[in-house]
Amino acid sequence: MTNAADILIVDDEPIVCQTLQGLLDFQGHRVATCSSGAEALSCIRRKSFDLVFLDIRLPDMDGFQILAAIRKEAAGVLVIMITGDATIETAVEALKSGAYGYLRKPIRIEELTKTVKNALDHRELDQARRRSEAALRDSEERFRTLVENSLIGICIVQNKKIIYQNPEQKKLYQSFANVSPETLIHFIHPNDVEKVSKCYRALIAGKQKSVETDFRIYPSGSEKEDTDIRWLQCRASLFQYRGADAILINLMDITRSQELEHFLRVKSKMISLGRVAAGIAHEIRNPLTGINSYLFALEDLLKAEELDADTVEMMKKIVYQVQGASNKIESVIKRVLDFSRPGVPSMSLISMNDPLQEAHNLSASSLRKKGIKVAIDLDHELPMSYGDANLIEQVVLNLIDNAVKSMEKKNAEKRLTLRSYSENNNICLSVSDTGSGIPIGIREKIFDPFFTTETDGSGIGLAISLRIINDHRGAITVEGNESGGARFTIELPIEKRMQIQ
Repeated sequence: MTNAADILIVDDEPIVCQTLQGLLDFQGHRVATCSSGAEALSCIRRKSFDLVFLDIRLPDMDGFQILAAIRKEAAGVLVIMITGDATIETAVEALKSGAYGYLRKPIRIEELTKTVKNALDHRELDQARRRSEAALRDSEERFRTLVENSLIGICIVQNKKIIYQNPEQKKLYQSFANVSPETLIHFIHPNDVEKVSKCYRALIAGKQKSVETDFRIYPSGSEKEDTDIRWLQCRASLFQYRGADAILINLMDITRSQELEHFLRVKSKMISLGRVAAGIAHEIRNPLTGINSYLFALEDLLKAEELDADTVEMMKKIVYQVQGASNKIESVIKRVLDFSRPGVPSMSLISMNDPLQEAHNLSASSLRKKGIKVAIDLDHELPMSYGDANLIEQVVLNLIDNAVKSMEKKNAEKRLTLRSYSENNNICLSVSDTGSGIPIGIREKIFDPFFTTETDGSGIGLAISLRIINDHRGAITVEGNESGGARFTIELPIEKRMQIQ
C-alpha cells in the first residue's frame, strides 16, 4: 500500500467530493475537501498537502487560475485536474499549465488508485532528487569554500587552457592569470624550464598520473626583476573534470622556506669552515712553534766566534728537527687538499670482499701484537660491482685504525668483526669493535673535517672516507653494538652497478 498522504479535493459537486474522500480514506490517506477556488487556496496556505485533486470548472474561479496560484503558493504540491469535459485539448492544456495528471469524470477506482500511487511515488522520487541536489549543492559549496580560502594555489587545466584558478593561485600568477599553460613557461626561471616542461609532457602524454617538482618564477614576467623571483612547490595530477580529462595543479609558495634553507646551508658551511680553519691552525701550531724554537737556538749557535764539532753536530740536529716539523705541516696541507680535491675513483668490476680482505691482511700483524681478535664473515655470493678497490681499502683501513684506538682505551676483551653482506639492494661492509663506542650526541659530527675526540688525531680520516663513499654513490653510517662499541656500515647500491664517468 502507498504511504499515507495529505490530499485535498477541490470540487463543487458534493457527490464527487464524498466519493473520492471515501475511496481515499479507505486507502489510508488523510483527506480534506472544499468546493471553491478561494477556499482551496486558503487551505493550501494553512496546511501542507502532498496531492490536490482540482476540478477545472468551479463557481468562483477557473481551475487553471487556481493551478497557477498553487504553483506560486506551493510549488511542490502535485495537482491532478478532474473534469467532465474529456477533450484532448483540455488534457494537454492542463499538463502544459503544470498539472501532474488529468482524470475525467466519472472517476473509476482502478484509475484513481493507480494515479494516486504514481503521483505519490513521483513526489517521493522528486523529493529525494531535491534532497540529493541540495546535499550536492551544500557539498559543492563547502568544497568551494575550502578551495577558495586555501593557502595553496589551485587551478584546473583542460584542453590546454586554464579553466579555473582559486584566489591564492591568482595571487601567485597575478600578472598572467589568463594565459595558456604553454605561455606560462616564459615566466619560469631558465634553469627550471626543462624539468617543468618534462613534467608537463609526461602528464599530457599519460606516462604519469601525478608529478611533483619545485621551480622558480618571475611573477612580473621579467627576468630583469631578480628581486621579484619566487620559489614554488608544484604537484600536478590527472583527473576527470565534468566528463573530460583535466590536470589538477596545486602550487605552494616556498620562497621563505628556500631562503631559510639557503641561510642554514650558508651557516652550516661557515661553521664547517670555522672548524676546518681551527683544525688547520691546531695541526700547524705545534710544528710551527717547534720551528721557531729551533731557529732561535740555531741563531744563538751561529753567534759563536768559532764552530766546534759539537756545535756543528747540534746545528745538524736542529736542521733535522726543522725538516721534521716542516714535513708535518706539509702532511696537514696534503690531507686538506685530499679532502677538498679528492681524486676521481678508478672504477673497475670487483667483488667488495677483496678490499675488505686486503685491509685485514695489511693490518693483521698489528692487530695480533695488540691482542685484538678478528672475526671475518664474508658473503661469497655478493654481486660484482664497480668500485675503486684501493679507495675502498683505504676507507676500511681507516675504520680499522679508529676501532683499534677505541679498544685501546678499554681493558675488556678486544674483538674486531669484519663483515660483508647484501641487504635492501645494497652491498654492505661493516666494521664492528668492542671499544668505548661513540656517544649519540656526536655521531652526526664525527664525519665533519677536523672534528676529533683524540688528542693526537687529525679529524680528517672519516671526512675523507665519507667523501670516497659518496663518490661511489653510497653511504656510511655509525651505530652502537651489543658490546657497547661502535659499528660502521658502508652501503653501496647494487642497482647502480655501472661505471661512474
